[in-house]
Amino acid sequence: MKKSLIALAVAGVVAAPAAFAATSNVDVYGKIRIAMSSVDGDWGLSDQASRIGFKGSEDLGGGLKAIWQIESGFTAAGDQLGAWTDSGPLGQDKAGVLASRNTFVGLAGGFGTFLMGRHDTPYKLAGSADLFADTMGDAQGSGGIIGGGRFDLRADSAIAYITPDYSGFHAAVAIVSDYALTTDVVDAWSLALVYANGPLKVTAGFEDHQDTADESAWKLNGSYTIGDLTLGATYESQEVFGTDYDNYLVSAAYGMGPITLALQYGDTETLGYKQITAGAIYGLSKRTNVAVAYSNIDPDGGSSIDVFTVQMNHDF
Repeated sequence: MKKSLIALAVAGVVAAPAAFAATSNVDVYGKIRIAMSSVDGDWGLSDQASRIGFKGSEDLGGGLKAIWQIESGFTAAGDQLGAWTDSGPLGQDKAGVLASRNTFVGLAGGFGTFLMGRHDTPYKLAGSADLFADTMGDAQGSGGIIGGGRFDLRADSAIAYITPDYSGFHAAVAIVSDYALTTDVVDAWSLALVYANGPLKVTAGFEDHQDTADESAWKLNGSYTIGDLTLGATYESQEVFGTDYDNYLVSAAYGMGPITLALQYGDTETLGYKQITAGAIYGLSKRTNVAVAYSNIDPDGGSSIDVFTVQMNHDF
């Protein structure tokens, strides 16, 4: 449970080649995430990025494997992602549409991993200090503290390469064609650098969009574990139309057996609001947990929003 809360999103990329190598058959996997939430007193059910996927590999000999994945989002209850739908230009989950999430074909071997298709950009996968991913308190996304605007993307036309792991260090780079339906051959590129060794994890990301928006961003993220306590912090700088924006997120998670207590605070100049979220997660098993959280969102010059949510999650 604690591991699932504090793991960086990029860990999925590191683990992917090994996971694919472990099977020659089709693996079926997924998540069902349903929340009962109150937004300023209005109650309702919402889906929080439920998904189902299929993945596999073929041994090509000489240590080389063909890899593939088809992943789709679906709405298990209410609205997809509730009040904070991921509505970036390339970031929609498109719930109910086949292959709406990371879907690709590629090659994996001693040289690393190469893939083509729809995929989260390395910048997105570099992660953040967010402890409440895929909940109503999510602080990373197109409407979040980190990545707010157009820097938390699942690109429809990505070509990506992930290096092998070198003593805890690896890198990922991707180019994206037709980023904004322009005629450029390469319309965006994205980079992530990752170092994970023992209690220390550090990631850095950079992304540049070569379209009419004239925008780029970089971020630095780190976490450190001391016993049952994990501290995290993320700084992000975005430049859009020549204007610089600074975004911050800090968090702390404390594990007590099956219970994890989590607290985080963020401030985004890009979208103009502050957010604090506190919650607890109880692990019923390795695959099932229940989470309770409270968030206060304070927009610049606007009225604050109070969100209370109870969420049940099951992985299969």
